[in-house]
Amino acid sequence: SKKIMPPKRKARDGDSTAAASTTPSVTPAPAPTKVDDDILVDKKTKKPIKWYWAGDSKGGGHQDVRIVYSGDVSVKLETAYQDYLRNTKKNKELKLDAERYVDFEDMVQRRFDDAKKQRTVERLLEGADTDTTPTPSKAIEKRAKHGKDSDSDYVSSDSDSDSDDDSSDDEYVAKWFWAGDSGGGPAKGGGHQDIWLEYDAATSSILEKGFAASEKKVKVDKERFVDMQNMLQRRYDDETKRRGIKREDVKVPKKKKKKTKAKKPAPADKGKGKGKSKVDSDEERDKKKKKAVTPPPSKPSSSSSSSSSSSSSSSSSSSSSTTTTAPAPTPAPAPAPPPVVNLIKCPSTWTHPDSMDYREVTVDSSGDEFKWMKELFHNTIWPGHKVSPGLSPIYYSTLDVTRVVRVQNPMHWMRYRSRRDHIIDSAGGKCTYVTKVLTASPRSPPVEGAANEFFLFHGLNSANATGICKFGFDPRYCSLDGMYGAGLYFAENSSKSNQYSHSGACTAVGFKPGACRCAQSDELCMLVCRVTLGDTLIENVFRGNSPGQFWHGRRTEPTKPSGGAIYNSVLGESKINYGGSAALQLREYIVYESSQVYPEYKVYYKRVK
Repeated sequence: SKKIMPPKRKARDGDSTAAASTTPSVTPAPAPTKVDDDILVDKKTKKPIKWYWAGDSKGGGHQDVRIVYSGDVSVKLETAYQDYLRNTKKNKELKLDAERYVDFEDMVQRRFDDAKKQRTVERLLEGADTDTTPTPSKAIEKRAKHGKDSDSDYVSSDSDSDSDDDSSDDEYVAKWFWAGDSGGGPAKGGGHQDIWLEYDAATSSILEKGFAASEKKVKVDKERFVDMQNMLQRRYDDETKRRGIKREDVKVPKKKKKKTKAKKPAPADKGKGKGKSKVDSDEERDKKKKKAVTPPPSKPSSSSSSSSSSSSSSSSSSSSSTTTTAPAPTPAPAPAPPPVVNLIKCPSTWTHPDSMDYREVTVDSSGDEFKWMKELFHNTIWPGHKVSPGLSPIYYSTLDVTRVVRVQNPMHWMRYRSRRDHIIDSAGGKCTYVTKVLTASPRSPPVEGAANEFFLFHGLNSANATGICKFGFDPRYCSLDGMYGAGLYFAENSSKSNQYSHSGACTAVGFKPGACRCAQSDELCMLVCRVTLGDTLIENVFRGNSPGQFWHGRRTEPTKPSGGAIYNSVLGESKINYGGSAALQLREYIVYESSQVYPEYKVYYKRVK
């Protein structure tokens, strides 16, 4: 097989390319040598190198067996590892796939979404005294020979889970549901789209694959398809006939495995023929390799150089045909493209933004980001909502954040950032600042003050969170019944958005207290979004939404009194800030352009008494 760096050939009689030259040759940088069967060889010891990760044995063990990486992945690991040894401060990590990377400093394989989930990684020299590598299983060897560079290289076929979790007793499994009718439907006196029914396994698999591939439409059968952006099941013949759907991360306990003692590998058969062991074949290959590879030629002595130069003067005609120039220097590799993080200029909180893939990252509950979110929910509860929950039938004293998921969506972020920059440019570099925003906090991730960018709450049925985070808000389905028309509405009070939040068995959407079927124990989901308000119209006194009034039938931003230019957003002022003339008890923020919103966090919480 092709070698990464072939050794120099030893000079032989009659070999014209071995003629001496006074020009010094260029020595390539040391690199691992790839030989037969995808086994690397250490330059110093001439021992074959193999890379392993800690897998789970069939008997229920956890990280108790070594599993060999495929040849192609091993080459990447060894090359990156050598770079790490040359500069241990910079080259600490190597990406394996979209989900995992290797940390050379700790010699572990980690997950991008949760670095605490890890598996041990080992670099071993075959045949060394310290090498106790067990004979890999046949399934692993088969994968290694095929050279697959996919998830199967990192996930043990002997394990029921592809998680790198090292301590958690639970895991989240995605399940898909559609809104059905209870009691046989309205025709039989039952309800309408008031219960969640789980899709069968085959359909769920199709939906999950479509979701992972960012498909906006996924076929369910000949009559129906799923609109992923709006999380609706529609009919092909009439798209207005629709039912809600949801994708829910259901927490399930991990399967408990009985721990058994690892079986000792069978003694190697030193006989010949079919009984020859894997170890024996490796040793023979090592011997053959030692015979094939010879040390590079030593530098020519001064006497040989002088004799060579004197003979060349007496036989110039023949030397011109036998003497060759030194090999040309190896061209420098092309500069690596700039990292994705430099191209998209993503928020500083994003972890491992090394691709354009959509990613959801669970925020560490012990970190500042999680603590900020927990305080944000608690500190923005309006006291009046504790006395009377209003729209929600659930009483509570606080909204307790249980889980925070950061949404890293590079494609959507680039669209949002472009719109934000355009608004700043249109305002001459800075918009008139909006004051008294409750969510403005020095503890929050950085925001762009020149654009009036703030983190704001958006309540919804948790069923709709998935589609919005992945594909963005769809203004086409905004209701004209809103006070300020068909816009995207946000709040600075967590308790206000909580009135619109539904989860569990509840299929209600929006302002429907009578239809809410949430339970006290339900874990709800609320979006915390970056919203660029830009040049904001502050509506102190509401001008009405009845026919003939200012806000009736509105789907776009209001035009400024001077004409031509438009406002970028609307702020419905509150009685707290403006007094009794204001129509709202609490503020509302409205934008009419979906690119002014980036849903950055899915926040799961409970209503605690």
